[in-house]
Formats: sequence, C-alpha cells, structure tokens
Amino acid sequence: MREPALEQRGEALAIACEVTLDGIEVEADIGAYAREFGRPQPLAIDVTITIVPPSGDDLATTFDYAQIHAFATELAAQRIALIETFAERLARRCLAHPSARAADVRITKPRAVPGCMARVRVRLSRD
Repeated sequence: MREPALEQRGEALAIACEVTLDGIEVEADIGAYAREFGRPQPLAIDVTITIVPPSGDDLATTFDYAQIHAFATELAAQRIALIETFAERLARRCLAHPSARAADVRITKPRAVPGCMARVRVRLSRD
C-alpha cells in the first residue's frame, strides 16, 4: 500500500529550494597591490542562492542560474581591489532577484599569495 501524500494527511511541508552554480571561472582585474593592476587573475566562484520555490514548472517562475554566471562575468570586467568586495557585489546582484532569499558566494583566488590560495565567503540574506 502506498503512503498518502503528506499534504493529504494534513501535515505541513517546509520546502527549501536552492539554486547552485559551482566552478564559475573568470579572469578578473582584481588585487590591492600595484603589481596586480591591469593583470587579470583567475577566480573560481561558487554561488548558492536560496529562493522561494517556483510556482510552476517554468523557468520564468524561478531564478535562472545562467544569471549568476552573467553577473560574475560582468563584475570580472570591472576593476575591483578585494575579493571580499567582488563576493559581496555578486551576492547583492543575486539577492536583488525577487525570488532570492539568501545568497552565499565563495571565491578562491589561486594567485593571491605564492604557494597558497586565498578564499572568501560572503553570505547575505533578507530579514
């Protein structure tokens, strides 16, 4: 015998929905030191957006993850000194979408310090 759907049994469901795009690779004019100015550096970006679950099976009812890539590419074309600033700007761009409730952005900068990688994580959420 099949178990009745939770909604039919009167149990409430809490639905969490996340859109994730990992491994975004961009070349960015980023860095606080004079030696970094005008010398594009690779960034690896992972983004998770918590969204209101879509109301239907239609891309127009949700956050299109291709937008995350577009936002990251647009930011990479700007001169930004800190990866923290880059991450916050990307999180804010994503959070501006009406269905977005939270944005979690992780950026790795492989050439930040010789022999190691710098990493930053920024999380923004709506109240």
